[in-house]
Amino acid sequence: MIDIVSGGFTVLTILMGMLVLVHWFKPAYNSLKATGNLSSEQWLILGVVIAFLGQMFDNMYWLITWTSNFFDSSSLLTEWLFEHGPMANLPFRQASGILAAYCHVYAAVMIDEEKTRKFKLTVMIASLIGILFSLGMVFFKY
Repeated sequence: MIDIVSGGFTVLTILMGMLVLVHWFKPAYNSLKATGNLSSEQWLILGVVIAFLGQMFDNMYWLITWTSNFFDSSSLLTEWLFEHGPMANLPFRQASGILAAYCHVYAAVMIDEEKTRKFKLTVMIASLIGILFSLGMVFFKY
């Protein structure tokens, strides 16, 4: 039963994301076309569009996957979708989430040079921690 309710909410999530994009895609496109440095508002708009694009595609992938599982959990399609789910998460969930977060935080700190410097340092440290985590998984597994 929860799969059915979740599927309905997923469809609603995708459609609401599309509504966000209908309203914010053109301002984001105009921000990218602008010459010179982006304003904090433009960074925020880009973050909104990136976040909702990623969220929509992530939800579409998993809606197809869980619907396939609901109707035939042992099908080759279901197995393939679950097997490749982490690969779909990379662009649609992780990369879009990272980029959107960067845009949102940068919009908040860019007016203060010291906060901007600390933010960029924090992003570099967080990136290094992520790389070390992945390397640790590889080295501790083998």
